[in-house]
Amino acid sequence: MAAAGDSSPLFINSHVGRGRVTLLMFSPEREPVRSWKNLPVFWAKLLDVPTELYVGENNYSHGGWSVDGVFGAMIESRQIRKLPVEWLLLLLIVYLVVIGPLDQYWLKRIRRPMLTWITFPCYVVLFSLLIYFIGYKLRAGETEWNELHLVDVLMHNDGAELRGRTYASIYSPVNATYKLESQQHYSTFRGEFQSSWSGGQGTEHADVFQVGDNFKAEIFVPVWTSQLYVSDWWESAPLPITLSVVPDGSGWAVTVKNQLDKSFPSARVVIAGRVMDLGELPAGQVKTFKFVKEQGTPLADFVRTYASNFQMAAQQRNQAFGAMGGGRITDEPDSAMAVSFISHLAQTQGNYEFICPPGLDLSATAEQGNAILLAWQPDYSPAPSIKQFSTIRGHKDTLWRMTVPIVSAALH
Repeated sequence: MAAAGDSSPLFINSHVGRGRVTLLMFSPEREPVRSWKNLPVFWAKLLDVPTELYVGENNYSHGGWSVDGVFGAMIESRQIRKLPVEWLLLLLIVYLVVIGPLDQYWLKRIRRPMLTWITFPCYVVLFSLLIYFIGYKLRAGETEWNELHLVDVLMHNDGAELRGRTYASIYSPVNATYKLESQQHYSTFRGEFQSSWSGGQGTEHADVFQVGDNFKAEIFVPVWTSQLYVSDWWESAPLPITLSVVPDGSGWAVTVKNQLDKSFPSARVVIAGRVMDLGELPAGQVKTFKFVKEQGTPLADFVRTYASNFQMAAQQRNQAFGAMGGGRITDEPDSAMAVSFISHLAQTQGNYEFICPPGLDLSATAEQGNAILLAWQPDYSPAPSIKQFSTIRGHKDTLWRMTVPIVSAALH
């Protein structure tokens, strides 16, 4: 996009990779631009500031759910089981019957009503032990650490810059403090961001020490609970995968090379608002696919299919009571791909939206005409784990995301 005065352009705006570059062909610090009364409006338009902010003074954010809760529902320990509400109500009814009519009936029958001063505390102790036993059976387990990595592959010369987000969930069967340390050159650490309606405050307790450009941390996890933490990191690495998309008649020719020594069991490519299934990408092999423009699934339909239960899962994840599967997302590969275009969920359902960190949502990148590769790799981590303790249980999965421009056939 460009704007011109007479024959000379005033500014040029162009998308480059996953970003945007704006070139001003004039100095905004010199006259006559400096004293131009509409200069603030010019900057607002150039930066895509929403127009509704100028309509009135009362502009309120409607808030939204945190995308952290979605990732937590994917990787949270399955050792935690919930007590169905029906059983909770039944237990409450039994308790009321025992301390009320039943206690009165049998004490009256043995003609010892004053013994209620002894039997009532006994009932309280008995049901307290029963509740503890139920909680132990539902939640007691082993320490578990699960990781899900979202890694954006940014090409740089013959190598790659990896921009990663590591979502880590830890379950603790006891009150304990655990040590974490990053091995990357550049990394940060934070707790889970709750929904904006709760003020965004989490319940985690962590002591984080920033050491140069990375960190060390100590986290406290209460007994029988699971907590989510997020580490953002950046490092240089060899290209793990390559992608090229070339127009081919009424469609595209897609060439993918897996340069790692492990296969990708599931991979998809997003082109022109449609999701194409690539299937498995074997280790060290090159595969070429031919797609016509009508193939695949519309991106909005794909997101709606796999992300329709995101809000419910984020809400129910931290609830102790409810359905056994409440707060869980079992299809991690497709759900992780769908969350990469989470803004489509608000567009299709229209009643809520998710808050996510900048760069996580690739919807705008797809709308710019780029091709996006999504490749799922189970039981693999692109970087050393940040945990500094041993665990028996755990898993690590990675979703690779790569964006490339669609190359003209004449230039390929």
